[in-house]
Amino acid sequence: MSATSFTEQSANAEKTRIEAQSAAADADAARRRREALDAPKLAAAQAQAEEIRRNAQAAAEAKEKERVEELATEQAEHRRKLAGKKLDTKAAKAVKAFAIVCFLVALPLQIRAFYDPERLWNVALPVMLESAAWVTLRLVEAAIANRRVVWPYLAATALFASIAATINIADGALHPEIGLIFGLVGGLASLAGPGVWTIHKFGDRAKHAQATRAERKTAKAAAKKAELDLAAKRVDADSKRQIENDRRAAHEAKVAADKAAADAALAAQDEQRRTLYPEAWEQYERILAAAPLGTISRDRAWDEARRAAVHPDVWDRYQIFTLNAVGNIKPSDLWAEAWRSVKGLPLGQTIETLSAELAAREYVEQVVAERMTVASHLAVEELLTDIFGGGGDGGGSPAKGAPKKPSGGPAKGPGAQGGIEKEGTSPSGRKDATEPLKDSDLEAARELYDASPALFSTPAVAKLIGRSDTYSKRIRDAVKSEKS
Repeated sequence: MSATSFTEQSANAEKTRIEAQSAAADADAARRRREALDAPKLAAAQAQAEEIRRNAQAAAEAKEKERVEELATEQAEHRRKLAGKKLDTKAAKAVKAFAIVCFLVALPLQIRAFYDPERLWNVALPVMLESAAWVTLRLVEAAIANRRVVWPYLAATALFASIAATINIADGALHPEIGLIFGLVGGLASLAGPGVWTIHKFGDRAKHAQATRAERKTAKAAAKKAELDLAAKRVDADSKRQIENDRRAAHEAKVAADKAAADAALAAQDEQRRTLYPEAWEQYERILAAAPLGTISRDRAWDEARRAAVHPDVWDRYQIFTLNAVGNIKPSDLWAEAWRSVKGLPLGQTIETLSAELAAREYVEQVVAERMTVASHLAVEELLTDIFGGGGDGGGSPAKGAPKKPSGGPAKGPGAQGGIEKEGTSPSGRKDATEPLKDSDLEAARELYDASPALFSTPAVAKLIGRSDTYSKRIRDAVKSEKS
């Protein structure tokens, strides 16, 4: 019976090892399948990352090129403004000089036209006309600078300048000594001076009031660049959002694939358990159905199911302890207590395993006892031969003197031989080896044998009757002889 139990344990261990190897192989295959499924996604993600890097590098190069072009444009515009400022300064000086020349040409002709020796005060009239034209011209300049209405001052300036020009032209035409040509030149001077000055001031106002063509072009380019930057930012934001969405989708797909693979592995494991361990599977489903959702894991439920299938009597007792125990007691302690309550033995020990263990111990003790008996017998024979000589049983006279010391033989003295209590005393002289067997001891040994033949051994008999191993062995042999 013990050999059969040992064979079953070996077979179970081998089956467990094979199942563990199969589970490891399935897990490795599942991992490889996941890697094969994730390989295209990883390659796509790497390609996308490389494309983003190239786009970012191209954008950086384009931005640097635009910055260089903008710097060159700004430098050119600065040089143009410096040259324009110089030209404006020269033009202002030229206009001022031209106005002075026109005034100097027109004023003498005005004085000549109004000159009368009898009325010298008439010379004040041309001065008044020319001065009136230049005063209203100053008013036009002030109106232009302050963004006020200009046309009234322009009309007054034109009126005074036209009167002065008409007088000069008429004076030249009426006086041959002056001539019409000179009168026309005088009239043109009266009109040209204020006119060129007004044009110059209006151009200056236009210069300060509105940008130049280059400035408008630069502003337009800046606005277009800002619009392009905004569009690029939007595209970049959309691209990042799309990349993030793709990454999230890839992650969710990976999680779903992993979950599907895990679910498939769990389904395969459940099917394998259902096929190989039908009784445990039935208990497993009961445990999961009885436990609240999420309070017990699959592995723990399966361990409990295997316990219930292999040891149903202990499981019933364990359920009673679990339902009536307080909350701070561990399930492992309850299971050990249930085992001890049902089996009467420590956790993991059964009557079969105990029988096998005691039988093995008895066999070992028997072999050791036989080996020790032969050795002791040989040692005693050699000792008696050395003491009394080789003359058969009791041969030789002890009066011949002290025993000889054998060469290489056993040492003399008490306890020199295991199994020899006194020097020269045979084991057959022990009382427990020769005394009659008591009927009470034989009856007690028969009851022990009837109760459990597997547990019937020398140590068990010795413990039962409280005698030595030699006497207990005689009792055991007698009872076994009777039963056989």
